[in-house]
Amino acid sequence: MNLGQSTTGRPDATQTLVEAVMTTEVVMVHPTDPIQEAARKLAEHRITSVPVVDEELRLHGVLSDDDLIIEGARLHIPTVFGLLGDVGTWPPSVLRFERELKAAFASKVEDAMTKKVLTCSPKDTVEAAATILHDKKLRMLPVVDGEKVVGVITRTDIMRFLFPAGAE
Repeated sequence: MNLGQSTTGRPDATQTLVEAVMTTEVVMVHPTDPIQEAARKLAEHRITSVPVVDEELRLHGVLSDDDLIIEGARLHIPTVFGLLGDVGTWPPSVLRFERELKAAFASKVEDAMTKKVLTCSPKDTVEAAATILHDKKLRMLPVVDGEKVVGVITRTDIMRFLFPAGAE
């Protein structure tokens, strides 16, 4: 593991590798897990997102609290059809409506998860991971070695690295 220090004595994110600061005990869910179980895991572990993996720990997506909040806050479908009937117009984007309708009935993780996921490698620098988290407004990046999820790096991991407890 490479844990660099700058000339000021502060941790050096340009020299330190993700593997030195990532979380390796990762809460994960499977694509076929029920939404309720995934929501319980997020709440129980006080986390905002989890990698979605298969039995071989290959990444299929990420499920976040945003995905669950959107899924849980959908309008009651008969109400939507009633409103549409009253107005007499179809939604401007049929594809968007179909996607939202599918999410409204999501019962499994794969129905609500985000499938296009950014990742990083254990050999990437903390600086590179932090840049992705910041620029893309993410809270967690899955860390993959080949196709296998080996950890996650979060904003909290980076904050703990940059501002270690007991440091002056």
